[in-house]
Amino acid sequence: MLTDPEARRLLDAVKTLVSANKINFPSLQSYITLEASSSQTSDRFQIDIQRKTLNVKKCTYQTRYKKSINLLRIDIEGPAHPNPDGTEIPCPHIHIYREGYDDKWAYPLSSEIITDPNDLVQVLINFLEYNNINKIPEVISQIEVN
Repeated sequence: MLTDPEARRLLDAVKTLVSANKINFPSLQSYITLEASSSQTSDRFQIDIQRKTLNVKKCTYQTRYKKSINLLRIDIEGPAHPNPDGTEIPCPHIHIYREGYDDKWAYPLSSEIITDPNDLVQVLINFLEYNNINKIPEVISQIEVN
């Protein structure tokens, strides 16, 4: 388990994708995982883009640390998320690691984080920026994602 300051340090760390290749945005019913590392420490991260559904508008973007600690997640399209206090947060929303709760708390998704939740490729670019990924490669999409 991480403390909130440790999670914040990990989220704020400048990161570089291990592969500088273009990113192939996943098609429906598939997903990709990008490997990243901190340029300041030896920390490593996995960034998942999941479209394991037939709903063309639904996508989940997630940042993991040590393969099993979910630091950050954005859900586009889907049901509202029930928070531990009983409040419900509609999609799109963001989950940020919280000590003692992991990623069980969701928050409304700000337009300062994601500029257009209807453009799934742009959401990926914004998500990578929010993760402090430097040198974001081009994202290629062979399918219509809007």
